[in-house]
Amino acid sequence: MEYGDKCILVLGAGASGIGAAWVLGQLKANVILNDYKVVDFDDETRKRLEAAGVTIITGRQDNDLLDGVDRIIISPGISLSIPIVQAAMERHIEIVSEVELAYDICKSPILGVTGTNGKTTTTTLLTNVMTATGLPVKVGGNIGDSLSEVAYSMPEGGYVVAELSSYQLETIKDFRALGAIVLNVSPDHLARHKTMENYIAAKKRIFSNQLSADFVVLNGDDSIVAAMAEGTPSQVLMISQHGEVHCGAYYKSGTCYAVKDGVSRAIISDDDIHVQGSHNIENILAVIALTYALGVDVALIGKVISDFRGVEHRLEDVTTIHGVRFYNDSKATNTDSVIKALEAFTEPVILLAGGHDKMTPLDDFMAFVKEHTKEVIFMGEAAERFEVAAKEVGMSRIHRVTSMKEAVELGYSLATPGDIVLLSPACASFDWYGSFEERGDAFKHWVHTLEERS
Repeated sequence: MEYGDKCILVLGAGASGIGAAWVLGQLKANVILNDYKVVDFDDETRKRLEAAGVTIITGRQDNDLLDGVDRIIISPGISLSIPIVQAAMERHIEIVSEVELAYDICKSPILGVTGTNGKTTTTTLLTNVMTATGLPVKVGGNIGDSLSEVAYSMPEGGYVVAELSSYQLETIKDFRALGAIVLNVSPDHLARHKTMENYIAAKKRIFSNQLSADFVVLNGDDSIVAAMAEGTPSQVLMISQHGEVHCGAYYKSGTCYAVKDGVSRAIISDDDIHVQGSHNIENILAVIALTYALGVDVALIGKVISDFRGVEHRLEDVTTIHGVRFYNDSKATNTDSVIKALEAFTEPVILLAGGHDKMTPLDDFMAFVKEHTKEVIFMGEAAERFEVAAKEVGMSRIHRVTSMKEAVELGYSLATPGDIVLLSPACASFDWYGSFEERGDAFKHWVHTLEERS
């Protein structure tokens, strides 16, 4: 779409919306940035938007904002069910995500990563490998800057690496990724998508516009993802930890292999991998499969993976206090992610969980937690429901706290040398904190405070 002189309404004045509005201003569109809440922009942001010619309207969201609008750019946190979006649909105004804007203006191909869990780790590692080739590479989406700002500044001849959520993908139109990765799909965000079918459909949109020359990496060990291969328009690269594949990557006897047309190349072995857990092998295989298909040298792929130490807030090794190790897994905002975290340890685990409750089923999750933890500490608004579910499966080593400080101190008091104290909440952070990063930082602060006193 050509944006010059078009009237564009950007809904949502968070990082995504601010980035989109600024970019559209650079493209000479007539831009309105709107949020139903009153937004107190910092001086630098407000001046930047005003210099770009952006009209800012916050604190109301009336339907008269739709008058004369050619297209709506919707921020990922905004549901399609809100009144102004429904009114726009009735007027047949096109509604697309910020991802679509990024695709429209990007001069280089996009490599997209989605999945219920592992997106940030995989996106970061993929960015590291592609950057090591010497080509221009930028990263955005759910990680780093807004994707539209990244795309606007991107030169030709490189790659944009994008972490993409189901929220961002559900309103794409023509968006096309040269390489797409679908890591896994398990129940999450059902309050937004209503059904698993809708959630799966949103994830599949990452490759819906691909062509036969493009690539999609699918996890053969995930039945939902593996089934996506049927009818896929692009070249399927399968990954597996449980069997060899014809094209893609697999793990066998402690080694990760890249495969093309049935010919395997060893990339890296366990001794040179420095992130824990089978879920990280999954992430590594996805990166190997895509980068190998794109022609990156195998030695370079292996070296970058060997140098990788993970990402902040994802099974982050914080410190060890008198033999008790503390791990920050604040990014684990759903039950499946917590299961993968617990599977990464053989040591006894004191689990800190809870937060803003996503209301996902807990029976199977708590049965797993019962078998893989020494003690559990519940916090936040989910604590009561979590405790009830834990007791229903016969757990007795249950504790409740009312602050992160209390959780850290209690976890340490329950631990003995050799134990793990793991923050892995299985919940969003919005009861106590503004983001999972803020929650993880709070955990680390109290751990380090405890360390100083010990």
